[in-house]
Amino acid sequence: MKRVTAIALCLTAALAGCSSTDEYVDDVNEIQQRVIEASNSVGSDVNASKKEIVDQLEAAKAEANEAVSDLQSVDVPDDAKKGHEQLVNGFEDLEKLYADVSKGIASESGSASFDELRTKGAEIDKEIDQALDKINDDLGLK
Repeated sequence: MKRVTAIALCLTAALAGCSSTDEYVDDVNEIQQRVIEASNSVGSDVNASKKEIVDQLEAAKAEANEAVSDLQSVDVPDDAKKGHEQLVNGFEDLEKLYADVSKGIASESGSASFDELRTKGAEIDKEIDQALDKINDDLGLK
């Protein structure tokens, strides 16, 4: 099975001049990387049982939940506040998607739930990418 979601756009700090901006970018990158790893594990084994897939979804949901909590506690530079709020919303949407798909797989055949994961996951991926682009633009990192 192909990777289910692709949340791979990372912030870059190459031109950041402020240490608080550097710290913010580092924090967001670390949080995002954990979610990417958990997301990529979902459905990565084509021979996984329904229970194993549900467990992977639950782990990804827990990681997205922790990411939301961690993102809400980081020190956000003023210029990045709007984009940061969008980023948090994206991870909240991802957490909800994992919960919904997990329930669907546990209660039905699973193929419809995986279709939902792919289509909605792509939409959420785009939402997160747009938030990261906004943060990069607002912080002058592009």
